[in-house]
Order: sequence, then C-alpha cells, then structure tokens
Amino acid sequence: MNENCLAYGIEISDLDWEKTPAIVKQLMEKMGQHIKQSEKELTDLKAQQPELLEKINRTSKNSSSPPSLDPLNAEKHPGKMKSGKKRGGQPGHQRWEKFLYSESECAEVINHKPELCSSCGSHFHSLYFARFQQLINPVSDYEIRENTVA
Repeated sequence: MNENCLAYGIEISDLDWEKTPAIVKQLMEKMGQHIKQSEKELTDLKAQQPELLEKINRTSKNSSSPPSLDPLNAEKHPGKMKSGKKRGGQPGHQRWEKFLYSESECAEVINHKPELCSSCGSHFHSLYFARFQQLINPVSDYEIRENTVA
C-alpha cells in the first residue's frame, strides 16, 4: 500500500495500515487507481493539445486550405487594390477584332428572324442585325457556319 500513499507524498507505516478498517483500505485503493487513471488521461490530453491548437489556428494564410474554410473570426484578406484604370482596352493599345468570313466561304448560312417578341408577344421589328460564325474543325478540314440574326 505504500506505493499508493506515495502518490500524495505520505507514507503509512505497516502497523497503522493493519489498524485501518477494510472499507477505508478499499477506498484508498480505488482512489489510488483513480489518480493513476486521471494522470494517464492528463498526459494523453497534454499530448493532443499542441495538435488541436495548431488545428484551431490554421487559416488559409498559413496552410493550403481555401479561404472558405477559414473560421468566422479569422482576419479577412485585403481586397485587390484598384489601379484607377477603367476596364477593357486602355488608350493606345492595339485593337483586336475577330474577322468574319464572306458568305461564299461559309458551308451553311442560317438566317434567324423571329416573328414575335419572346417577352411581350408583339410583332418583332428589329433594326439590329448581327452575324455570328462558327468554325467547325473535324480533324484538319474546317467548316464555317454562319448564323444571322435580323
């Protein structure tokens, strides 16, 4: 029993231990077992603590996780600084436009002319004219299809 009592830093002599009632001896043994189990759990929890702290403090800034997995209280990323320029082509840049092939080069020309407006149902009188071309490339020879919306 001396080893159980040494957990508290107290030694009980054999004579005193013999005089101790049986129920108190059982209680002391159970308390000793409980203390050993609690100490083991404490060491296990202390071993887990650094890993859990690292997991709690993990954000998209210090790991490869996406910003959507950041905790709600995490510091937000600063937005992209605006350059002051307008969107699109800047003054002085070279203009680039997709050129249209002539109708004679197209394998097929499809004219789309709606009769009624799809929103209000009235007759459709459009001054707007648009041409769209598709380049279809099966292996090496390409085919041009033109869609005209009037």
